[in-house]
Amino acid sequence: MNAIKLLIAEDHTIVRQGLADMLEKYEDIYVVAEAEDGIQLVKKYFEFGPTVVLSDIEMPGKDGFTAAKEVLAKDKDAKIVFLTMYKTDDYILHAYKIGAYGLISKSVLKGELVNAVRQVAAGNKYFMNTSEEELKKMASQVNSIKEPVVKKDSPELNERQIQILKLIAEGKKSEEIASELNLSKRTIDSERVKIMAKLDFKTPNQLVLYAVQRNLKK
Repeated sequence: MNAIKLLIAEDHTIVRQGLADMLEKYEDIYVVAEAEDGIQLVKKYFEFGPTVVLSDIEMPGKDGFTAAKEVLAKDKDAKIVFLTMYKTDDYILHAYKIGAYGLISKSVLKGELVNAVRQVAAGNKYFMNTSEEELKKMASQVNSIKEPVVKKDSPELNERQIQILKLIAEGKKSEEIASELNLSKRTIDSERVKIMAKLDFKTPNQLVLYAVQRNLKK
């Protein structure tokens, strides 16, 4: 069996080294490089040519999603798997839509992580318990959303609301958005209601799907 060349991107050194030490115990997996942020991920991908990239999503300088887009723009066959604490549909859909091969929870058992790396190296998608059919259905729902028409008597989204939309697209909940923007959860919830009113959305799910779609177009 050919060795699987692995690039691990994770900003926490102890986590990154722990993953490398654990995975290199398998004779078919060889860690060729490590990256501590998205900038290094892009650089080292083209420097070392790994079979699989195992990447965190939230990293300083450049996040995992942004780095993956850059890699995939130059190499559409890149096999990138994301590790995340968040197992929401928003994250799964976003990873799938940008062309990633998989998304795995950081709470995954060692055996499943190794299996995921091997599956992706073999050219198979691995999105936890989400099937390819379910992924395509989720993507279809997003693609079917038309650009909303902003009410004539309402102003465009302001800078804060655009920031909130971006964070919603990243799968973050109101508490997390509030912490990141140094605002209260109550303020974030209020802004979400205002955004929905401006875009004439009736349900929170419409807002989430639109946020993901809008972010993907950037």
